[in-house]
Amino acid sequence: MGYEDKDYVTRMAKQAGEVLGGLLGKKDAEEILSFGEEKRASDTLVDAIILRKTVKADIPEILVIFEDAKNYLKEQGSPQWQDGHGPTEDSILKDMASDASYVLVQNEAIIGTIALVGGVDPVYEAIEGEWQGDLDYVSLHRVAVSQRTRSKGLGKVLLEQSIEKAKELGYQDIRIDTYPANKPMLRLIDKVGFSYCGMVQFPFKHGERKAFQLLIQ
Repeated sequence: MGYEDKDYVTRMAKQAGEVLGGLLGKKDAEEILSFGEEKRASDTLVDAIILRKTVKADIPEILVIFEDAKNYLKEQGSPQWQDGHGPTEDSILKDMASDASYVLVQNEAIIGTIALVGGVDPVYEAIEGEWQGDLDYVSLHRVAVSQRTRSKGLGKVLLEQSIEKAKELGYQDIRIDTYPANKPMLRLIDKVGFSYCGMVQFPFKHGERKAFQLLIQ
C-alpha cells in the first residue's frame, strides 16, 4: 500500500467516524472505531481494588507490609515506627477484635492496610491546637501500603476508600496523624482533603505527630 492509499484509508475512517457520530453520538462512535481501546484505557487501577475487613489469614501479609514500611522509614532517616513503637501482630488482633482493621485488596492480593478506630482517643483529646466541632469521630491509624506497589497512587486509594468506609459507618468527623518529617504522608493527607489542626504527643520518644481532620458535610 502506497502513501496515497494510506491517505485514502485515513479519509474513509474519518468519514465513517463522522457518520457514526451523527447516528450514535461521539463517544459510542469512538468506542466502535477503536475496537474497545478507549474502554480498556478507562479501566483504571481503582476499578480492581476493594477495601474489606481483615481476617486472620491476612495477618502474615500485613506483618510483611508493616515490616517493609518500617525499613523504608528507617532508610529515610525517620524515627517513626522504630524502636518497637510500630504496629505489631498484637495491634492487628486488637484492631480486629474491635472491627477496626481493614485491608486493601487487588485480585486477592493484599496491597495495603489501615485501622478505622472509632471512639475517643486520649492522645487526640490532648491536642496542642483545636479540633473543629464535637461530633463522634473515627481515627485512621496504622496506615501502610505494600512496598511492591510504591509510586502507583495506592496510598491515595487507601485513604479515599477508608474515608468512604467511615462515611458508610456513619462518621462525619475523620482524624489522622503523622510524624512531622513524613513528607510523603503529609502530601497524601493534604491531597485527600484533611486540614491541619495541631500537634499531638504519643507517650514515647519521637511521639510527636501532626494531627489532621476531615469534616464530611
